[in-house]
Amino acid sequence: MAPLRSILFVPGTRADRFAKAFASGADAVVIDLEDAVEAGRKAEARRRVADWLTATSTLRASRFVRVNAPGSPWFDDDLAWLATVTANIDAVVVPKAETASALDRAAGVAPGRRVVPLLETARGIVDAVAILSTNAEIPAVLFGAEDFTAGLGIPRTLDGEELLVARSNVVLAAATIGADPIDAVWVDLSAPDGLRKDAMRAKALGFRGKMAIHPDQIAAINAVFSPSADEIAAARRLVEADDRARAAGEGAFRLDDRMVDAPVIKRARRVLGLADSLKTR
Repeated sequence: MAPLRSILFVPGTRADRFAKAFASGADAVVIDLEDAVEAGRKAEARRRVADWLTATSTLRASRFVRVNAPGSPWFDDDLAWLATVTANIDAVVVPKAETASALDRAAGVAPGRRVVPLLETARGIVDAVAILSTNAEIPAVLFGAEDFTAGLGIPRTLDGEELLVARSNVVLAAATIGADPIDAVWVDLSAPDGLRKDAMRAKALGFRGKMAIHPDQIAAINAVFSPSADEIAAARRLVEADDRARAAGEGAFRLDDRMVDAPVIKRARRVLGLADSLKTR
């Protein structure tokens, strides 16, 4: 799957917004059957999603669908619906994921589709490694800060100190299975500087991307999680120096008064790999 720097959510009842969401520049779009759809309109949302995806062939962004949470009155109906949908769906997002069995069930009714768990409860964060120990193919792990802080009965703040442990747990758990950790949405649409700061904070902790609730947030998120020209140039210089050192039979070497060894080169190669993959988007 292509890099997931940005993942945009759109309500499943708003088919009029689907095309705009997929044209936003987001790497993936999640058509939502859960929180954005009121209880009495779940069946309608499923029909709208299936009809639109079936009628639409070429889309730049990956197609995700968020089902209702395991244990909710609609989870089984969503899975039964997924088993009948022939439209292209790249991944099924499972919210409030707390067990590996829930991910297995989603994978079982959607053969060939990936499963993306959304960790947003205390149990989901604490048991993250066990939850991800499933046979399902998981390209990414999402962190839901709004539900997480609501469950703890605490406010979400600009500096995000209350999220540090939870964010770190999600990043580490995702790393155990080689999945990309994706950070929570920034809900204040009037504070683009806050969005950028929050994204930079998440990137420093190891997140590879961030979720969004409005198309206007996508450009800023993509910019934060894409290598800059300076980062690419520095990474290329490191890799070239490493190639010369290896040709000379050296392991670690000195570059600009800094000792460089394998972990540094690994990070540099990841930057170049990401940059190369983005060229084809």
